Parts: sequence; structure tokens; C-alpha cells
Amino acid sequence: MPMDLPEFEFSGEGDPRAILIAFVRQVQKFLHELVQSNRGPRGESLFHEQLLGPMRAAWAEVQPHFPEVAGGIRDLTDEQIRNHGLGGQQLRFKLAVIRFFYGQYLSVGKGVLKKLIDIIDDLLKSILEAIGGGGAIAEIKDFIKDSVEE
Repeated sequence: MPMDLPEFEFSGEGDPRAILIAFVRQVQKFLHELVQSNRGPRGESLFHEQLLGPMRAAWAEVQPHFPEVAGGIRDLTDEQIRNHGLGGQQLRFKLAVIRFFYGQYLSVGKGVLKKLIDIIDDLLKSILEAIGGGGAIAEIKDFIKDSVEE
């Protein structure tokens, strides 16, 4: 289940589009593994059982949106990147926060999952707002988070 954290390294210099695309792909992979396995890093069940079937069906419908988002990232102007805090030291810091809380999730387990998804969401929403699309991804991610057993 581990995300490929080295892909989340960004020096704050240069074109951030490749790292933003890698981030979106890793979010897709991470959420897919959560939904399909229903297991956290410590083997714990993540979701309410009665929600798994509908969640998996809805997740399958959202898959085609991920390549569209990657295409939208490629088309971002430098101004859009700057206006949404998707480059430079801002992106470097955001990715560092995600790496930190992902490490916490791997050590602590499910107790940190909602916090991690919220943090991922902060960057994901900035990306989706910048490209002007991908709302289905943001919404399914929110509902996946809301399905986590307390």
C-alpha cells in the first residue's frame, strides 16, 4: 500500500507539472488500494462493511477522470500554477506535510487516516480548482474518508 514517497520530493525549483501529475497518480493508487483491500497498514479494517460494495462501484466510475486531470495539469499556465500555490516553495512544503502524515499513518494506522486524507485533499483541491475540473474525484475522496470506521 505504500505511496512512492520519493516521487513527492520537490526542490521548489523548476516546472512542477510532472510532480503534480505524479501526485494525482499516487492519490489514485493510494485510494484504490484502500478501497479494494479495506485494510490499513496494521491490518485493521478501514470501512463500514455495508458501504464497501457501493464504494467500490462508485470508485470504479471515477477512474476515467484521473487521466483527464493529468491532462489538465499539463495544460496549466505558469500563472495558474502560481495563483494556486502549486509550485515553488509552497508545493515543496505541502508535499513535505503529506509525506510526514503519510509516515504517521504507516506507524499509527487507521487513527490518522482521516487526517491524511484531509491533507491530501488540500493539495488535490488546489489542483482541481486550477484545472477547472475533476470534481468527481474530490467528491468520491470525501465519501471514502467519511466511510472510515471510527
